[in-house]
Amino acid sequence: MGIFLHTVLFPGGREEECREALARCGADPQLGLRPADCRWRQCARGPAVLLNDGFAGAELLAARLSFRLEYPLMVLFLYDGDFWGYCLWQKGAELDRFSSLPDYFGPGSPPAEPGDARAVGRVFSKTPALLQNYLEPWDEQNAGRRAYAGDGAAAGDCWQMADFMGALGFDYNLFAIEPSEKASLSGDEPPRLEYQKEAWLRRGPAAPEDTPELPNVLNDRDYALKRAKQLGQAGEAILALLKAKEYQRGVDWLTKAVQDRPEEPGFYLLRAFCWSQMEGKGQGRSRKPDMDRDLTKALETEPDNVRILRARCPTVATSARYQRHIQDLTRLIALDPENQDIYLVARAYRLHWSGNDNGARQDLELVLRHGQLWTVDLTYLCNELRLGI
Repeated sequence: MGIFLHTVLFPGGREEECREALARCGADPQLGLRPADCRWRQCARGPAVLLNDGFAGAELLAARLSFRLEYPLMVLFLYDGDFWGYCLWQKGAELDRFSSLPDYFGPGSPPAEPGDARAVGRVFSKTPALLQNYLEPWDEQNAGRRAYAGDGAAAGDCWQMADFMGALGFDYNLFAIEPSEKASLSGDEPPRLEYQKEAWLRRGPAAPEDTPELPNVLNDRDYALKRAKQLGQAGEAILALLKAKEYQRGVDWLTKAVQDRPEEPGFYLLRAFCWSQMEGKGQGRSRKPDMDRDLTKALETEPDNVRILRARCPTVATSARYQRHIQDLTRLIALDPENQDIYLVARAYRLHWSGNDNGARQDLELVLRHGQLWTVDLTYLCNELRLGI
C-alpha cells in the first residue's frame, strides 16, 4: 500500500493566520480535511503543516487558502508512493505546478512539464540553480540520478520530495514527534503513532517493511512461468521471453496474442506481469493503469483467482476505485481466510478513506480480537481512528 501524503508550506507566513485559514477550509467535505488532526511546525522560513490522512484535493485547498492569505503557499504531495509534486499559489493565482511522473493517469495527465525554478526561487528566496534539478519530470535519462550531491533520494523515488523541501528550507523531519511532546500525550487521546513511526518518516519503501507482501500475479515470477506453460504450444514463445527476462518483447508478443485470442485470460495476466517488471526501470511513464486494465480483463474469466485479486487491489489507488478495492478485499476475505487479517486492515484503509470510519473500526477490532497480526499499518490506522491500542 502506497503513501498518500500532503503538506503545506507558508514561506513568510504567520502561524496563527495560517491555522485560521486552514480551519475555515475544513468545513468543505470535498477535501476530507480535519484541522484538528493536522500537525504544525514552525521553522525559520515560516510555518508548515502535515495534513491528516484521508485528505484529498491539493489544488482546491491551495486555491482556497490563497484567497484567505496575503503570502504565498505551496501544497506538496506524494501520490500512492509513486510520484510527488506541488502547486504554488498566491492571492488567488497559481504561480506554478509540478508533477514528477508525467502521463501517470494517461497521456498528458499529468503533463510532461518542468517546474519553474525561478518562480519557486523568488517565493522561497532561493537560487533557482539549486532547485532546477528537482523540477525535471522523471524519464529514462534521469532515472536513478540524484538531483544534487548529498540527496537521500533519486529520480524515480517519491521521497525526492523530502530533499526538495530541504532545499526550500523546510526539513521534512520537522514533523517527527519530539520526546517532550510524547510525554504530554495522555488522557483520553492515544498517541498518534503515524507521526512517530520511523518506517513512515524515513526515506525508504512506500509500504511499511513489516507488512507481509503476499504473492500475486505481478510479483510471483514462478506463477507467471507456470501460467505460460499452461498455454501449451501457444505459450512457448512467451515462456522463452519470460525466462530470458525480455519483458518489453514479451509485452509486444502478448499484445498481438491478445488481438488474436482476446478470450484467453493468461495473455492478460502475463502482460500485466511484464509491465510490472519494467515499472520504475528506465520507464518514464507509469504502467500501473495498463496493469489494472489487464488484471480487470483477466478477472472477467477468472473471478475467483486470488493472485489476480491481490494484485488488482492496490495497483491504481485513486479515490474513484476505493469501492472496487473494498469489493476485491471482501472477496479475498472469503476466498483466502488464512490471510484475512491482512485483507481486513487493507479494507479498513479504504473504508476510512471513503468516509466509513465505523466500518473501518469494525474491521480493525476484528483483527485485534484475532490477536495474530501486529503491523505498522494496523497500529497507524488504529491510532488514526482513536482505537487506543
